[in-house]
Amino acid sequence: MADDNRQRCAGPSCHRVIEVKPTGRPALYCGDNCRQAARRGRVREIEAARQLAERLAAAQATMQRLFRPLEEAYREVAELAGEVFGTAADPGRDPDALGKVLAEFAWAAERLQRYALDYQDADNQARTLAQVKAASEHP
Repeated sequence: MADDNRQRCAGPSCHRVIEVKPTGRPALYCGDNCRQAARRGRVREIEAARQLAERLAAAQATMQRLFRPLEEAYREVAELAGEVFGTAADPGRDPDALGKVLAEFAWAAERLQRYALDYQDADNQARTLAQVKAASEHP
């Protein structure tokens, strides 16, 4: 029964025993330092959660912004691939035509690669941040 009048301090890394007073609101902390340290810890957690949510929203916005240009670059590469084939198979073609079409194709393929890599980076970042967020919400 001696433990009925004792409890541990709720301060971070402090587990001092504090006496429970018979009247009034029970104390959670052994003193002002522990109370303030706990408050600062809560503020840090809230700020970290806010920053995580901002980074996740930014990654998702980047994905949305890149989707249409990625799709357009894909279509352009597909069209130019057909044009390369048609130009290469045309017996009456201009001698410089194939080189021009291949140069356009290479440029479009490079652009598609940049969009695809940027989109993939944003997607990977969004997935990682979503996992971190889920883990922090359900410890």
